[in-house]
Order: sequence, then C-alpha cells, then structure tokens
Amino acid sequence: MNSVVESGRFHLRFGLFSVREQFGDVRASLAANALIPFFVWLLSRLWERFNGSQGNFTLAEIVVYIGITEVLYMTFVRPASVGRASCDFSIALARPRSWLVTSFSGLVGRSLGGRLFMLAILIPVFPLMGAESSHVGTSMLRLFLLLPWLAVLQGLMALFFAIAQVLWHKTDYFFLPVGKVFLVLGGVWGPIADFNEPWRGWLLKFPPSDLFFQPAYFCIKGHFYGLSGTEWFLRTGLLALFLLIVNVFFFRIAKTRHQSFGG
Repeated sequence: MNSVVESGRFHLRFGLFSVREQFGDVRASLAANALIPFFVWLLSRLWERFNGSQGNFTLAEIVVYIGITEVLYMTFVRPASVGRASCDFSIALARPRSWLVTSFSGLVGRSLGGRLFMLAILIPVFPLMGAESSHVGTSMLRLFLLLPWLAVLQGLMALFFAIAQVLWHKTDYFFLPVGKVFLVLGGVWGPIADFNEPWRGWLLKFPPSDLFFQPAYFCIKGHFYGLSGTEWFLRTGLLALFLLIVNVFFFRIAKTRHQSFGG
C-alpha cells in the first residue's frame, strides 16, 4: 500500500514538474507562440466575412472560440512531446515505476502547462481583438474547469503515439494526417454549429468534435451543443476507456517486441 501511495506521489510530482517546465524558458516560448494572437485575429475576421451572417455567434464570441480551439489544438499530440515520452524505453522498463504511467503523467503535465502558457498570452489581448472583458473572464473560468479532463484525454491520445513509436520506430508520417483530420473534423477554425446538414450531424458524432468544438462551445455559451453535460462526460469517458485499453494492449506488445530485438 505504501509503495502505491509513494508511486502516486512520484507521478503527481512528475506531472507538476512537466507543467512548470513549460515556463522554464519564457523567452523561447514567447518567440514560438508570438504569432498566435495574429492567427486568432485573422481567422475571426475570415469567419466574420463568410459566416458572420448566420447568427450563431457574434464576433466577440468567435474571437474567444477560435482562441480556445487554437490553444487546445496547438498542444494536441505534439511530436516533440511524444518523442520525449518514447525515448529510453528499455531503460525505463528496468525501473521500479511503470513507464506507461510515467509517460502519461509527463504528457498530461506538458499539455496542461503548454495550454496555460498560451492562455497567458491570449487572455490579455482578447479585448484588443474585439472580445468583451466580462465574457472573456466567464469563458476562461469554464475552460479552467475542463482543462484537467481535456489534458487527460490528450495524454491518452499522445501515449498511443508514444507506444507506436516504440513499436515501429518511425511514425512521423502519422502525425500530419491525424492532426489534419482532427483539425478539420474538430471545428478548430470555425464552429461546427455553422456547418450545414448533413455534415453538421455527422461531424458531431465523431471524437474530434468532443475534444475541440464542444469544450469551446461550452466555454462560450455555457452549455454543450446538442448534448447535456452528462452526455458529454459519458462520451469522453468512453473514449478515455477505449484509449486506455488500447494503450495497455499495445504497450504489452511493445514491451515483448522491444525485448525480442535485444532492447
């Protein structure tokens, strides 16, 4: 029992360290994310030009919506983070703590830390782009409620790619198509609520909408689109359970195959 508690404390500390690590080199992080406010401003103006007449959102709301989806997407399954999780796999297997849990806690921490850093950049400039300060505050409070659970979902997704990298070594070509699929199907550049049927109905059935569109819509409107809060947590909970089972299954294969190659 004591070993389980101590292991839990270790992984919690490692996750918190991974959060703080994202703030370690502020200058480099600022340089890497300096153009994000510009992209949010540009995409919101494009939305105003082509979809503003639909009436689902105001310009003040869409600025915050695109900002939130950009933050969630830009910290979603990043190759550098996955590479760190998969490195030294054979050494980690000899340690008393689980590589699977250690990698997961690091991925969750880095995702959460990256999102907090990007929000620290965007929140002060939202009013400059047309958002209302009071609405920004309310939306951010709602987002902070969802961030821990969204980081868990992102961590499970990224963990699958880390295990795949151990199994097949070269998986860089997976990141681009998977990222683009989630970008398009998740409503990152524009709300799925603005899409016409039957596309809107179909897109709302897929996991990307639950990871990007639905959280951002909730932050803006205070409720999920066509779902209750219980239904959204049930859907994402089933996704998390599926990813957990898949990760454990492929981790066992990776561990056996890695050792069979003399790892």
